[in-house]
Amino acid sequence: MENLTYLFVFVAAVSLMLVLVALRWTHSRLARALILALFALLLPAAYAAPASLLGRAKPVSLEWLGAHVKEASILSASYVEGEAIYLTLQWDQVPNLYRIPWDRDTAEQLQQAMRDAQRDGSTAMMRLPFEPSWDRNEPRFYALPQPKMQEKQEPGGGGGGIEYQRPGQAA
Repeated sequence: MENLTYLFVFVAAVSLMLVLVALRWTHSRLARALILALFALLLPAAYAAPASLLGRAKPVSLEWLGAHVKEASILSASYVEGEAIYLTLQWDQVPNLYRIPWDRDTAEQLQQAMRDAQRDGSTAMMRLPFEPSWDRNEPRFYALPQPKMQEKQEPGGGGGGIEYQRPGQAA
């Protein structure tokens, strides 16, 4: 939400500069009234439009700020057959909702990665989430390897059991 405030201030400032230039070059009262009315309508629209998009899925093709991301963890996935695949992706601590075009092979690959991650107790990942990839050989979705089990420690913290000593060696 913080970024939307800065975006709105930027749009309002640029619009105001354009209005001032247009008012300076126009001598007609009707044209000036029309310019001011359009500016008055632009401000609420510029404020409300991005705010209405906050809860909606963003197409991955429109992600510019995260274009550098090499991989993202998949928190959830939802499928609308024939329309889109909706993903909640997380990188850099903040989850975001995205939409990718429907593709049966992609949906099956994603579903398999989610199943594997759930079975192994790991996380499903997406490789290069914001790059349009023509390479179908390398899977775009995968499950991280199963986490390593912690080493079992014996009660008493001694590392376990009996230690071998040679005969005649001091204990």
